[in-house]
Amino acid sequence: MTLIASHRGGSHLWPENTRLAFSETAKLDVDLVEFDVHQTRDDKLVVHHDALIDRMTDGKGAIADLSHDELMRHIVIGSGGETIPTLAETIDIFGPSPVDLRLEIKTRLDGKPYAGMEGRIADELLATDMLKRTMLTSFALPRLEAFSAALEERGLNVGELLGLIFLCSPQTAAQIGWRGILAALGRFGVHEIALRADTIDAEVMDLFRKSGVTVHGWAAHTSEAARAMFRLGVASFTTDRPDLAIAAKRG
Repeated sequence: MTLIASHRGGSHLWPENTRLAFSETAKLDVDLVEFDVHQTRDDKLVVHHDALIDRMTDGKGAIADLSHDELMRHIVIGSGGETIPTLAETIDIFGPSPVDLRLEIKTRLDGKPYAGMEGRIADELLATDMLKRTMLTSFALPRLEAFSAALEERGLNVGELLGLIFLCSPQTAAQIGWRGILAALGRFGVHEIALRADTIDAEVMDLFRKSGVTVHGWAAHTSEAARAMFRLGVASFTTDRPDLAIAAKRG
């Protein structure tokens, strides 16, 4: 079965990664909500796509350089007065709903990791009993490795998750090729990959399946793209238009 993930809470329908978007997504016939996690200067986990707050709020600066209190002084543009939500607040919205989590681990503006963030995410998911309802993703294989290590430190393993998925950009695919990507997945012990929707075809699906790698999609924002994801049989895909994906699923 191909699962639908509302990307950033359906960012072509509502302001991305907001309580409004998440509350509306929780009402939809989707399987997952996709969102991104950063860490403030004082180690609070917050849900926001960019490392900078400039694009989405009335403030400026890097999340890593702001305390949570400082971050709360800024309003998300178009949200009706909302501030950037915490991971805990996001979980509070989806915990009672049937919609599971597709959580992306982000890095600082310079690409370096947030110190200790993977462990804090693991603790939050464990405390709220959401670990088994979470797909964990990243464009950086070392972040997936760090999360795996954090689980092992807590006597658990990645088998507790819905998935541990490497997000592969078209640029990475062009640079090292599919064989290079398969080799990298093997080195890090990762068996799931998410590819941009328009780079997935039957040949690509066959290549990864024969190598024991589960394929997911991202950026299937049109009806046509959603139909292609269902036709190809990807495990899940993200979309900024969950309404179109739901309609495509229903035929």
